[in-house]
Amino acid sequence: MRRNVGVFSHKERQVALIAVLAAAVIALVGTLVQPMLHPSVGPGGVDAYMTAPVPGVLDATPLATG
Repeated sequence: MRRNVGVFSHKERQVALIAVLAAAVIALVGTLVQPMLHPSVGPGGVDAYMTAPVPGVLDATPLATG
């Protein structure tokens, strides 16, 4: 008969804590490394979209109110 009334064993809690810490480290490293890499908006970065329109996007027009 089990004496522990908890849902998870000590080993399961330990593995879950290690997984959470590993995920936090991966997210932190990604946050620190991302500025060193090319921007995710394309090879020209945000400046490339300032001069050329985005493909497939039409100019905005106001809705007709009646």
